[in-house]
Amino acid sequence: MERRRWDIDQRFTGIADGEALAPPVRTLLAAMSRPGWVTEDPHVYLLPGLRQAVEWQIVAERLLPDGCYEVRARPRLTLAGIDLHRAVIRLLATVAEPVFLVRQTGPRTFDCVTGVLSGDPPGYATHGHLIRVIVTGSPRTPEPAEPPG
Repeated sequence: MERRRWDIDQRFTGIADGEALAPPVRTLLAAMSRPGWVTEDPHVYLLPGLRQAVEWQIVAERLLPDGCYEVRARPRLTLAGIDLHRAVIRLLATVAEPVFLVRQTGPRTFDCVTGVLSGDPPGYATHGHLIRVIVTGSPRTPEPAEPPG
């Protein structure tokens, strides 16, 4: 297993654990586990904001049975690596609420949870959204072919 945390890492370990910011992550996880936490009608509440992101073209969207809102988006510029990652975060930031977590789960797939927890401004009841962005082909990068079947 690779020990380096990045290409020139020579320490192989950090300076602390992540407990300083773990309590709000646990609060988010508890909220996400409550029945009915994921908000209905993402095409009404999220799609207009996502379409405002000028760097992106939304090419398809659908609500999955598990409550995840799947969005296929094409960047207007050729992007790869960390530039793609940061551009997807800018796209998702158009609909971000007080709690916002994004994780790249595949080469062109990004999962996001965003919502409001108890006590967050502006004081609404706790609720949230699950969003999966799948990046489709860009101007110079064709979309990978789907396997048959």
